[in-house]
Amino acid sequence: MLQARPGAFALLGAGNGEHREQGHGPGPCALHNSSYDFNDKILALGLTYWVELSRRWLRERTA
Repeated sequence: MLQARPGAFALLGAGNGEHREQGHGPGPCALHNSSYDFNDKILALGLTYWVELSRRWLRERTA
C-alpha cells in the first residue's frame, strides 16, 4: 500500500504474553496465529495514541 499512497505503519506492542489464557501456548505470538490472544489492557494505550495523533493533525491545520 505504501508504494501506491503515502503513509506510515505504527506498531503497538501487546506485552510479553502474560495476559494469555491457559491453552494458548507460552509467550507472545503474532497476529494471524491460531494461538493469538489480544491483550485487552492495551486498548486505552492504542486509543490514546490515535486521539493524540488526530488532535495534533487538526491543530496544525487550524493554526
